[in-house]
Amino acid sequence: MAAQTHPEAPLGTRALARVAFASGVGSCLEWYDFFIYGTAAAVVFNRLFFPDLSPASGTLAAFATFGVGFSPGRSAASSSGTSGIGSVAGPPS
Repeated sequence: MAAQTHPEAPLGTRALARVAFASGVGSCLEWYDFFIYGTAAAVVFNRLFFPDLSPASGTLAAFATFGVGFSPGRSAASSSGTSGIGSVAGPPS
């Protein structure tokens, strides 16, 4: 069976606005998530998860866990040139 090819359909203004809005909402939610986690890492996590360490060491350890969650997403996006949506949606048809 021969592979079907689909011509590229141009996105309309309404579709581009919807994509831009969805991207903005996703970015705001991600920023909010990291903001809340960063605040909790500075205020609560050092005493909650690292009680045996000094306050300064506990705060640094809490921020290290924050960095472990934050850095891989940024480095993956910059090295692959995508935000990861291609791995979920697959290659364009």
